[in-house]
Amino acid sequence: MERLLAWSIVCFGIFLSPTTVAGLGVQQLPTTASAPAGGSITLSCSFPSHNRSRAQVTWARGSGEAAVLDPSHPFYRGRLDEGQRQQQGRAEATVTLSELTERDSDLYRCYITHPQGQQETGTGTALTVTGRAAAAIPAGCRGQIPDVGGSPQNPDALSVSQLPRSLSATAGENVTLSCTFETGKDARVKVLWLWGSGEDVELDSHHPFYRGRLRVSRLDEHRQGRATLSLAELQERDSGLYRCCVQTHGGQSGLGGGTQLSVMPTNQSRVLLGHEPLYYRAIVSLSLTILFSLGIILSLQPRSDAGSARNPPSLPVPNGRTALLCGPLGSPCSTPEPVASPSSP
Repeated sequence: MERLLAWSIVCFGIFLSPTTVAGLGVQQLPTTASAPAGGSITLSCSFPSHNRSRAQVTWARGSGEAAVLDPSHPFYRGRLDEGQRQQQGRAEATVTLSELTERDSDLYRCYITHPQGQQETGTGTALTVTGRAAAAIPAGCRGQIPDVGGSPQNPDALSVSQLPRSLSATAGENVTLSCTFETGKDARVKVLWLWGSGEDVELDSHHPFYRGRLRVSRLDEHRQGRATLSLAELQERDSGLYRCCVQTHGGQSGLGGGTQLSVMPTNQSRVLLGHEPLYYRAIVSLSLTILFSLGIILSLQPRSDAGSARNPPSLPVPNGRTALLCGPLGSPCSTPEPVASPSSP
């Protein structure tokens, strides 16, 4: 009987202790999800909530060391949104990822911290992002270790040259990347631009992230053995390795070594002089004009003639001599003559 009572107390204590076991009280469904690159997806988990105070929800990714999803991180900026709502004694936390890329594929978990300190963890949702154009990427342009700026590793592949090897730009600017190739008699080619050094993603001008900012060369330029990619209104997220993939009508393909693009934040002084509205530049121009005009006026003022004779004023002094004030240019004063004393009556 005493042993049974002891086990009852232990079980009751376990029941009252804070929940830290993954998934206990938290429903995170589905366990797997799939979405195409360029699309969006919303993941959710629900948990008990009997208090008006909202629980703290943290979303993280990774099966080992989890990395917290940070909306201010350049990789997620502008495409991650978190939410939470209460409904009938339970709360639902959501995270929405838009403009998906293949790099978003991972295991996502929700971590719940209640106001009373109780902690719970979701079982996780394994997200797989499929590239819409993955099947269209020629085999000769996939799975190669990048050699920035160099030629393809396969000697039988089409020769594609891509320069410069690296390029730096400031956010808000425009850049144009290019590659050259020799197709021989087969002038009909297909050109793809890939981003990334691992699982390459084909750049698509219809993608929400690139819409209105990305432009590729036309067929007439390809016939001349040249292809270009233009990116406008650069963002920090545009940083990465850009590679040119060329495939001929006969099936031969080649991959350029790539150009490493680095997009830096906008400098404040650069913003003031080059990227802000016109009235800022007008103020700077007006200030420079005023300073230049003042310099001209001061240079045209007449100067005092150093060689002109001047009579220094004299002041009477008690010792019977005259004190002379020398000229303003520091010329020496002449020695004054003694003053004759008045005759005695």
